[in-house]
Amino acid sequence: MLGWGIFALLLWPFALVATWFVGPKTKGATIPSPVPPPLVTIRTASGVTSAPAVTANPPSQSVALATSPSVAMTSDATIIDVTGQEVPLRFQVSVSVTESVRSTAPATTYTPPDYGYDMPKLGKQYRKKLGLTAQQVDWLDKFWPPHNVFIEVEGCCLATIRLYLQALPTLEAALQLQGSSLAEVVALSQQESLRRRKAAPNPYGYSWSAYDEQYQRENVEATIYSTIFRRCENLVREAYGHKRKLAAEFTGMDADLAAGLEQQVGQPLAAVLPTLVASIPAPDEATELALNLQNVTRWKPQLDHLAGALTAPTTQAFAEGVQQLGQRNARNPALENIFFEASKLVAKFDREEALRFYVQYVYHDLRSATINNKPLAKTIQKSLFPQPGQLQRFEAVVNQLIQDKDLPQALNQVPTVYARQRRKIELDLGAIRAVQHQHAGTVELLNEYLQDESDTTESAGSPPQVSQPVSDAVPEEEIPLAVGAPASPVVTSSGAYAAAWALTATQEALLACFAAQNLVLPQSAVEAFARQHGALRNQLIDGLNELCYERLDDVLIEEDGDTYTIYEPYYQQLATPC
Repeated sequence: MLGWGIFALLLWPFALVATWFVGPKTKGATIPSPVPPPLVTIRTASGVTSAPAVTANPPSQSVALATSPSVAMTSDATIIDVTGQEVPLRFQVSVSVTESVRSTAPATTYTPPDYGYDMPKLGKQYRKKLGLTAQQVDWLDKFWPPHNVFIEVEGCCLATIRLYLQALPTLEAALQLQGSSLAEVVALSQQESLRRRKAAPNPYGYSWSAYDEQYQRENVEATIYSTIFRRCENLVREAYGHKRKLAAEFTGMDADLAAGLEQQVGQPLAAVLPTLVASIPAPDEATELALNLQNVTRWKPQLDHLAGALTAPTTQAFAEGVQQLGQRNARNPALENIFFEASKLVAKFDREEALRFYVQYVYHDLRSATINNKPLAKTIQKSLFPQPGQLQRFEAVVNQLIQDKDLPQALNQVPTVYARQRRKIELDLGAIRAVQHQHAGTVELLNEYLQDESDTTESAGSPPQVSQPVSDAVPEEEIPLAVGAPASPVVTSSGAYAAAWALTATQEALLACFAAQNLVLPQSAVEAFARQHGALRNQLIDGLNELCYERLDDVLIEEDGDTYTIYEPYYQQLATPC
């Protein structure tokens, strides 16, 4: 510690000396030699004489800076320019001293340089990207670009610019048919607005300058062209399904002047714009994602459009449309509602597709900020799950999805919900042997009783039989046994499968009842149907199964608890004409 203290004590003289040699040096201003005062001519009675002029200050108080026009002072050369500007900095301060005599030279007008710091307007911004002409750039530079969430999407901005550049020539042609032009309307509006502003009292007492007049003219022109642009933007918003619209009136001027502009420009523009709707390009994927993020309910009209064309044959097209709609709403916080509504719409046409949509709803709902866990309506659940086992299997799929978040696996397991489950009968051999061992004594005792009864019957005498000659025997009367031939089935041709499968009218009616109830009927309904048609329930079901077994190699109608079910592929095979 003592060594460091001595070192610190001796260090400051060396630092002072180093600063003296290395530090900046300033050059003193050179004092020029004194200039003799000018001679002044004095007229007296004796004649004309010349004398030196007397200054206001004594010569001893004169300062060199007061007599020299400028003194240059340079700074240290060790300063480095790190600004990166194209024009290097001159590290030099120039001090100018004005003389007491006022200059008679005319003052020059100062024009500030344009460094391009202002925000570029639409024409300058998109000149190269859209290949705009000089006239189109001028039209876009008439006003400052608007700032809103719709125009901030580049696809929406480009579509609005293209529509605006198409609308102006069409509007100009419409005005020329009326004997006018857009330039004339703008010029007259500028003059009228300027006249009214000058005639209005000025509370500040300032007089109008050329700058004020120029500002007023530019303001009127910008108002007219920006209003046209906003109306084009509203048309693009409507075409893109964006509900919010802008106020597009001629603002910033007197009411009667704005009404005149609406009549001269607004009405012809309103007639022109509907003819240009077809030229608006469809939004690309990036634009769709951005718009759906701004408007979280924008998907509803699109889903309604898909639902309007939904039928049983178009189920696959509907499913593909919903999947594309979901991809375009990937950033939408209400994404899960798309699949939930689609599940309800397609439930009466395709049960498996409805379950796939509901599985996707559960998956996206788990990833959302708020988990809603909305169940399907009871009526839809009954139509989707006619058997209790199907509901249990689907709940198992959903629970597995909640645990592992594996959407592809859950979608692959959806067909297993409706897979035909064969009831298996398993015999417990151990239980059978136990019962046999338990009742072995009883069986032996019963066998003994049965054996005793048979022996007693054999020992009992029977009456003697008297044999008669064959020739004397009276022939017994033959009684014919009439066996009724089975009634041939009545074949109807009302169904597409009647001719191929030879179904009776009752069997065909029963199949129609199955088809109306999604191929599932309770036993009570089948019982009532059989009683109504004068048949037995089991006889009716067995007859159909026996008739179809040769072709299907399986039973057509299967009993499952309290219901009868027809396997859908078998029914499709039955309904397909051969």
